[in-house]
Amino acid sequence: DQTLGDYDLRQQFGYRMASVRSDLAYNLQRPYLDTGLATTKYGYGSTEISFTRFGPGAFLRRHVDEHHEELKGKAGWSQPTRRSVSWLIYLNEDDWDGTRDGGQLRCFHRKSLLSSNVGARPNGDLQLGWLRASNTDPVERPVFLDGRRPNHKCAMYVMQNNNDNDYITKDFDTHPLLYVAGSEALTKSLLMNHRRDCADRFHLIETPKNKLDDLFKRSKNDYVGLGENPQYDETVNDIDPLG
Repeated sequence: DQTLGDYDLRQQFGYRMASVRSDLAYNLQRPYLDTGLATTKYGYGSTEISFTRFGPGAFLRRHVDEHHEELKGKAGWSQPTRRSVSWLIYLNEDDWDGTRDGGQLRCFHRKSLLSSNVGARPNGDLQLGWLRASNTDPVERPVFLDGRRPNHKCAMYVMQNNNDNDYITKDFDTHPLLYVAGSEALTKSLLMNHRRDCADRFHLIETPKNKLDDLFKRSKNDYVGLGENPQYDETVNDIDPLG
């Protein structure tokens, strides 16, 4: 809506971000970031920009910006609809005090030593979960999903110390059910029943949420200006909304 706020300034900002996207497409070797007409009003290419204002006590719950691309179709990771890079720019006043005014970004970090880089592989595979550290394997291992198995199947794997892929599930047809409540238990019992050593350590990168969990597990203080508490194997870092 050109009548709201400073439309010209928003356009300048959009084109600046289009330039940043072009640089990222080149340096990350992701050419599809810079193609398509997903959002033409902010320059050609694929950019999603949301201006958000939260009132007192409002919040955005903990979440993962992008679930696995195979839910979007074959080789979905190569399409411009994938959220590859997320960024935040705070538009608060210079004297904003996060301890007084709120609005911090709560980041969840792993406590244990990690075995490798996390999030995504250069081949486009996204991280789906974790294998917790154990006595025999004292590092946490990110679990990735390979969407290019024979007969259009998928499989989960971890990277071993020699960079070889160790497939920890049977081949399966991917499905959005992977992200609903109860899916973690199904994954362990149906896809990892031949790898109990991994099943006991596996959990999804984002715990599936449902309304019953909200009803029975929330305390009166959850999400009311305090944020979600970390899991037992996590630490938190609250980033002030400045800059």
